[in-house]
Amino acid sequence: MNQQAVTDFTNERQILAKEFKEHSDPFEYLLKHTHAADEAIEAICTDNNLSPRIAVVAVGGYGRCELFPFSDLDLLFLLPEDIKDSELKVIEQVLNDLWSLGLTVGHSVRTIDECISQAEEDITAQTAMLESRFLMGDAGLYKKYTERMEVQLNFVDFFRAKFIEQQQRHLRFQETTYALEPNIKESPGGLRDLHIVTWILKAAYLDAAKKNKEIPTLLTNYEQTKIHEDMKTLFWLRIHVHLLVNRHEDRLLFEIQESLAKELGFKADADRRASEKLMQQYYAVASSIELLNDVILQALKEHFVSVTKQKGVSIGNGFLVKGDVLDTENENFYQNDPAMLLMPFVLATEHREINKFSTTIHRAYGNLDKRIPDNFASLDEVKSSFLKILKAKKGVYHCLKEMNKLGILSKLIPPFGRIVGQLQHDLFHAYTVDQHTILAISYLRRFTKSENAHEMPLMTELMMSLEDNWRLVAALLFHDIGKGRGGDHSRIGAEEVKIFAKSYNLTPEETDYIEFLVREHLTMSRVAQKQDISDPEVIKKFAEKVVSLDRLTGLYLITVADIRATGPKVWNSWKAKLLEELFYATANFLQGKSLSKTMLVNNRREDVLKAGNFNAKEKEKLEQFWEDFDVGYFMRHSVDNILWQSKELLDHMDRKSSYVIYRPVKGLPNAYEVVVLTEDRNELFARIVSTFQSYRLSILEARIYTGKTGRVLDHFVIIDNNLNSSSEEKFEELKADLINRLDNQLPLQPPIKGRLSRHSKNFPITPEVQLRADAGGSHYLLSVAATDRLGILATIARVFIEFKINLITARIATLGERIEDVFVIENPRLTDPQFSAEFETALLKILELPAF
Repeated sequence: MNQQAVTDFTNERQILAKEFKEHSDPFEYLLKHTHAADEAIEAICTDNNLSPRIAVVAVGGYGRCELFPFSDLDLLFLLPEDIKDSELKVIEQVLNDLWSLGLTVGHSVRTIDECISQAEEDITAQTAMLESRFLMGDAGLYKKYTERMEVQLNFVDFFRAKFIEQQQRHLRFQETTYALEPNIKESPGGLRDLHIVTWILKAAYLDAAKKNKEIPTLLTNYEQTKIHEDMKTLFWLRIHVHLLVNRHEDRLLFEIQESLAKELGFKADADRRASEKLMQQYYAVASSIELLNDVILQALKEHFVSVTKQKGVSIGNGFLVKGDVLDTENENFYQNDPAMLLMPFVLATEHREINKFSTTIHRAYGNLDKRIPDNFASLDEVKSSFLKILKAKKGVYHCLKEMNKLGILSKLIPPFGRIVGQLQHDLFHAYTVDQHTILAISYLRRFTKSENAHEMPLMTELMMSLEDNWRLVAALLFHDIGKGRGGDHSRIGAEEVKIFAKSYNLTPEETDYIEFLVREHLTMSRVAQKQDISDPEVIKKFAEKVVSLDRLTGLYLITVADIRATGPKVWNSWKAKLLEELFYATANFLQGKSLSKTMLVNNRREDVLKAGNFNAKEKEKLEQFWEDFDVGYFMRHSVDNILWQSKELLDHMDRKSSYVIYRPVKGLPNAYEVVVLTEDRNELFARIVSTFQSYRLSILEARIYTGKTGRVLDHFVIIDNNLNSSSEEKFEELKADLINRLDNQLPLQPPIKGRLSRHSKNFPITPEVQLRADAGGSHYLLSVAATDRLGILATIARVFIEFKINLITARIATLGERIEDVFVIENPRLTDPQFSAEFETALLKILELPAF
């Protein structure tokens, strides 16, 4: 091994990193770093006496002279057909030595025929040829390789393969440029989108030259400039990320965003963190790249695909349709009439055949900031067109998404510009504020499509029956527009609605409706997930806030859309069930069908007895058992759930020993209901939850009931993320183990210190503990909120034991990575302020993340 070459390369890398941090020229850094690697590779190959009959070729990013600090060193060793074993062994030694350079080495060893064969099966081989660079060895062999690969290249096939490749890559990243931890290289709007454009352009010109055919310049001067500027910014960011984490890392991870931002010179102010400013710059560049990618690929498509060469069918106003593409007869179609800027979108909602805009139309929106007048948003024609788009029957989401991408939406609603690219520092949201908003509208508009009715029948029926459902689209546009300004973003958004409504001459009824939805857009979710919706008083209070069925329907629909757009892990069937129950209960109340607690309990009991076909003796036994529990048990369980428990527990209601039943939760993967029937005793709750934690089970919900005679009926919904084909055996083992621990009073196991997710670490929840006496004064309500992790409930139970707290009832709720638990507890000493303070302090201490 040439140790001097390795030492020289290592020293050069350190010098280049220092120079880059001082001068920040990414192009200069990449060229010099690539050149340093070239010299090291040549020295190592020479030192090992690599055969001059072999051509050493740089491919991938290294072939493009884009060698980042910790990028892979991709090489192709091009072999003559009569390669000797001794020559191949030298390649092995070269590769072993190359790893000493401190970079991951990717390599292929092929003859030209093998390269051609590979290209026929995998378009990647043709891509490697387009960005290959000769390093050393047999230059003639390399020339033959490129010539034969060029002959092999078919542009149409190449274009199609790369286009599909890009679509698949975008799908892996949920087709969004605005993920909170974007991948600088692979995400939509990342470097790979620029590479795709570069490869396809090279292939287009190569194919044209091969056929002695001229093609027009496919990039405008503006696009060429933007590509250079955007590439420079992403190069600059990617180099800094590699150097900061000292490894190959292309993601803008939460844990590095703040330190990276400060290193790059971004400074926090009263409104935004330094990391938020950094990320907004990134999103602006990524959005620009996404647009460039769309426009250039569309231009190539129009040039090479015959359908767009049709004359087209005129649809008025200087526009025509070519196949499914909207085109214009005048590339400056809105120059003398800014209101025409929205015409393509209006036409897209009116003509079902239109699926995309031509390159000419897209390019007309380029450099929009310098071409749009200051009074654009106040023009009557503009406002009229925007309302047409909002009220359209089709294409609403796609138009708003495109308008946001092009920067038009911020021109129409200036406050919307403040949330474009704005991060959301919490445990729930997976996207920036503007992307979450657009995605919420996407989910809402799905309710208008019959093909989705099988998945969301109730929402589809409600959406189609709701008059003027465009009001919901308007509400979602404004629901988070107040974020990042301090204060209650819902109320800020409601005030913005008033301004918008006045400008657009909306009726008082329309204004009031949209304003209500924006102001209360979080209310239904809070009530469903944090309050006891089986309590008629809760329903009555919520109904009094909603007032009308029309409002309730709108609030229900935007709540579902809002939650679903928050992130892929936030929505589940459990939340859907809670919201649906709240909707029906409130709708019944508003229609005069409200129930009192007594009526509800009696109806539940009668329905269970009727559905179960119990005989007289069984009914008597059930009635006697039910008398032991208060109204809360019947209010918090459905008829189906009480019926299941009644049938399973019927033969075990008189036993003194413990009994456990379980079943899967319908519609919620890896979730089970577990019910424990036992006698009340010390440390009971702690023993149950510690048993669950020992099986690595997370508690999604828990409802604890202590009967008048000391019987306890505890209901849990648990999640097992490690379920497999033997889940039945696992839960039978859990059942036996739990009964054994309870009845034999086995010692408590220590709480497991569960690991936190990266998201939880970077967006921790400040623990909250509230303790207050109930109306009667004998019991206390304890509310706890904190970041969830395995074992946390068992840890809380330990504190109860330490302070001799008796648990009466509990409602455990896990919302994503946040717990919000309410306990009804008792201990005579809770009336002592000092004792209560010590108890609360102990809880806060174990809830704080540093303790784990």
